[in-house]
Amino acid sequence: MNGMLLCILIMVCSELLASSSQILLKKSAGITYPDRIREYFNRYVISGYGMLFVSMMLTILAYRVSDAYMNVPVLETMGYIFVMVFGRIFFNEAITRKKVLGMCCIFLGIVVFYI
Repeated sequence: MNGMLLCILIMVCSELLASSSQILLKKSAGITYPDRIREYFNRYVISGYGMLFVSMMLTILAYRVSDAYMNVPVLETMGYIFVMVFGRIFFNEAITRKKVLGMCCIFLGIVVFYI
């Protein structure tokens, strides 16, 4: 497998993990806890930060296998798309025209970069 394809696969996994961790942290923020300890040390927060840590390690790995150093930052923008989709699925957030236009711009930017 060439370095470019491996970098893309690693970054998709990394961004899926990072986006999922953001959803867990948002879910935790919507819950009222009886004290500060449980507010910061609960399954959502610990899982969210754990997933974020693994995501960062995957991003570092992507930098190591990438042929061009600019691949990783460009691919990191996929996280915005994943968060919008996950927000719709898990929190029933509206996907507005502005959000769709913004996501199209991000996707178009990724495509233009790789042409």
